[in-house]
Amino acid sequence: MSPFKNDHWVVAIAIALVLPLVVACSSPEPGTQLADPSASNQPEGVEKHGDHEDHEEGVVELSAEAASQVTIRTAQVERRLLAAELETTGQVDFDQTRLAHVSPRISGRVHRVDALLGQQVRAGQKLAEIDSIELGRAKAVFLQAKAKEELARKSFERAEGLVADRIASEQEMLEAEAQLREATVALRTAEETLHLYGLSQAKVDTLTYDDREASIYPVRAPFAGTLVERHATLGELVTPERNLFTLADLSRVWIWIDVYQRDLGGVHLDDHARARVDAFPDELFEGKVSYLSAKVDSATRTVRARLDVANPEGKLRPGMFVEVELIDPHARDGAQTRAKSLVVPEGAVVRDGEEFLVFIASGERRFERREIRLGRRAGDFVEVFPEHALDGLAAGDLVVVEGAFLLKSAVSKDSLGGGHEH
Repeated sequence: MSPFKNDHWVVAIAIALVLPLVVACSSPEPGTQLADPSASNQPEGVEKHGDHEDHEEGVVELSAEAASQVTIRTAQVERRLLAAELETTGQVDFDQTRLAHVSPRISGRVHRVDALLGQQVRAGQKLAEIDSIELGRAKAVFLQAKAKEELARKSFERAEGLVADRIASEQEMLEAEAQLREATVALRTAEETLHLYGLSQAKVDTLTYDDREASIYPVRAPFAGTLVERHATLGELVTPERNLFTLADLSRVWIWIDVYQRDLGGVHLDDHARARVDAFPDELFEGKVSYLSAKVDSATRTVRARLDVANPEGKLRPGMFVEVELIDPHARDGAQTRAKSLVVPEGAVVRDGEEFLVFIASGERRFERREIRLGRRAGDFVEVFPEHALDGLAAGDLVVVEGAFLLKSAVSKDSLGGGHEH
């Protein structure tokens, strides 16, 4: 986009190097085109209002001669109802419901490590082995309790038979029954301990005294996914508090975005969302809004929102910067009343370093700089917000859409000490 006509390029650059900034004494009604320079009663060249007039920062007032050499075109600031799409940015994160820190359930020494960083693993796949004296002891306690329970059961059954044959007293049978109950409780306690350590019932049922790997504890993947962290080192002593692996299911990811307070009326749970990343510019990643925070950040005036996005090929990776487009279905059937936004033509926006600005026509040849913050874009218009409370910007104001670059150059030159003279 050219800020002024090509046939005035050389003249415009020359003027930009010598344009002074002065304070205007009056503010006649602005129009969409500069008035005829001959209508001005000011002398040719620089306009002044006294030999020692204070200079107003951020204001450009063209002399009649300067105005005759360039074309400045303006357009009105408007309030418009923007489309139901909301464009913002976000960052990819793990789906926290499908993220696991895999730790051993028992203390021991790392005996073997099978899994590698970045490896895709199956649910239940063995990742490492822990050699645990505690596990070996727990298995031995279980086997002892099992043997005692079997003996107590046989003793009770024998006592029942003797009582039936009137050979033994009922008191002997009651004592045998009490011993059986104690042995059964001990066996169940020992068995439950093994279950807490992760042994299945089938594994517990097959335990024997001659098991050579009685102290080996396998660390297994709780679900299918990708190992995104690996902290297990062969031979080190670990405890249940130690995270050996971090496992993530990347087939779905979260995208966190910040929704400005002004846009909350157009964002709802289950709204459709599309995401794009620079790495795959021609691909859209579909998802929906799954969470809206109940709190507005007091510093940024934004609300934290989360998108659930399908990622079957694992192309989206946590930490990626993404562009997000939210589609509000409530606005299509008129069920949602939305406020109009303050917009200017996209050509009126000028970038100055990290800042964005526009120039307001406040007089016949007088223009004032306004710093702005950009919002949504819709066609040839862009939503704007004054960057500072004192930067007035209202519907009906006239902003420069052609020649703004020239005015910015004049302001920049003055700020560097080459502008206003007395």
